[in-house]
Amino acid sequence: MVTCVYRGKNAGGFWSGMDAIGMSVEMTAGVLVANILEGMKFGLGPTIVVRKDSLAKIGGYKVLGEYFANDFIIGHFIDRAGYKVVLSDHVIDHVVPPMTFKRMWERQVRWAKSTRYSRPKGHFGTGLIFAVPYGIFGFLGAASLGRPAMGAALFGTAILNRIIECLVVGWGVVRDPRAVRTPWLYPLRDLLGFVVWCASYLSKGSVWRDSQYKLLEGGRIVRPYTWRQ
Repeated sequence: MVTCVYRGKNAGGFWSGMDAIGMSVEMTAGVLVANILEGMKFGLGPTIVVRKDSLAKIGGYKVLGEYFANDFIIGHFIDRAGYKVVLSDHVIDHVVPPMTFKRMWERQVRWAKSTRYSRPKGHFGTGLIFAVPYGIFGFLGAASLGRPAMGAALFGTAILNRIIECLVVGWGVVRDPRAVRTPWLYPLRDLLGFVVWCASYLSKGSVWRDSQYKLLEGGRIVRPYTWRQ
């Protein structure tokens, strides 16, 4: 099976831009780290190419029906069946339509929850990769100890770290021009990503279009789901 990383292409609006820059930088960085540490054992939704015999070996597309993150699970099943999952060096555009904050928030939390249930250990570890939230904690901690200059240095370092990551990954890897034109967006996206990560642990429910689902261990879903926090 072959899959591709993608760059977010903002079709208009601030919240769409936050979603898009997350695709280009945060998503890509996570995929590259996973590929380095353990190899590709999952797919990325926009582009998945799989051989007919590989698909037949895992039971066809019907085995994916009960899973929320079917792009992840097809790669997982292909790898478990003894085949190889390859991350292509081809990068595609993933168009992000104009959206409100509410729509962007629901979309981000839905993706985070799908990762939480599909790769629970990896998702938990994701909480350690954010920089801006810890920069804020560092500033507040240092200021409370009477060391505001040290706190400002910690916060500034966190911001600089995210800007560098935006340039290195967003431009250096996926060639997203917005990563060069507006790198200041990514520190904001990093803070948002941390809040989304926290929110992914607040409930077992998720919304997809007009339907509500309950997520189960292993990434399976059941419906209909009476919403309960």
